[in-house]
Amino acid sequence: MLSGTDESNFRKAISRLKYILSTSQFWMVTGISWILFCATLTFWTYGYLKHPALCISWTLMIWVLCAVLVAYHSLAHAGTLIVPIAVCCLVASMGGSVLGLYCYDTFAIYPLFYNNARSYTNVVASEPSQGVSDAGKLIFNVGSKVDVDKSTGYIAQNGDIYCVAPVRDRFEQPRIEFWAAGINCCSPIGNFHCDASRDATANGGVVVFDTNGYFSDARYPFYQLAREKAEAEFFLQSVGQPLYVRWVQLDDLNYLHDYYHKRAVTFNTTMCVIFFFILGGLSLVMWQPKDVAQMLVQ
Repeated sequence: MLSGTDESNFRKAISRLKYILSTSQFWMVTGISWILFCATLTFWTYGYLKHPALCISWTLMIWVLCAVLVAYHSLAHAGTLIVPIAVCCLVASMGGSVLGLYCYDTFAIYPLFYNNARSYTNVVASEPSQGVSDAGKLIFNVGSKVDVDKSTGYIAQNGDIYCVAPVRDRFEQPRIEFWAAGINCCSPIGNFHCDASRDATANGGVVVFDTNGYFSDARYPFYQLAREKAEAEFFLQSVGQPLYVRWVQLDDLNYLHDYYHKRAVTFNTTMCVIFFFILGGLSLVMWQPKDVAQMLVQ
């Protein structure tokens, strides 16, 4: 049970909260900063690939503007909303930039790559992979298959197994140009079961793209180590820069594009909801109407 004083203070706090939430100024501070956060998050997520300098300039411009607003308030002692808006917008721009870059580097970069890449059909496993180096999707000829018996997995420091297996034609060419790849779907030697590699009717390859490695380790170097392990284990010869593909059915050629697109949309939507409450709480702390002081002494 609360004492009389505690109950009185609790009621005053609730009254204060209700009053601030009812003011248009509170929703103005929250709304402006939240819209800025969503715009910055989206801009960094989908614009960083082609316009990195513009994304950085956008964020720096907001920081400068916030500093100017605070300086103006300090010198002119005018505008009770200036500091709350400036602080909330500063937090919104910082959060939107960092989270947008994270979403871009972790999820959104892949659909952007596949949208800009080419598709090739009737690809022969023995043809030079450099001839289709700008590919995002490959349809191999009927004679191509994944040699699951000559697969290896490289165990990274975090415990993930990076798996590769050579893609060969019916004549089993001596030099490997394409490798099927996956994570945690093989044993250190053999037992490769990534995607549709064991399906005799599958002949689609989704090229594996890599990230910039800002927030997680790049995968390509691990696939290269797994390939070198396979070469040594099974006396294979491979080009130094082969194409790594996810071996799938033709109906699943958009699998990685759709998977990462959904992850990016889900992440950004979740962050917008979370930051609405974060910025709302910050606005609640920053926006202090003068009427509240009178309420507390009543």
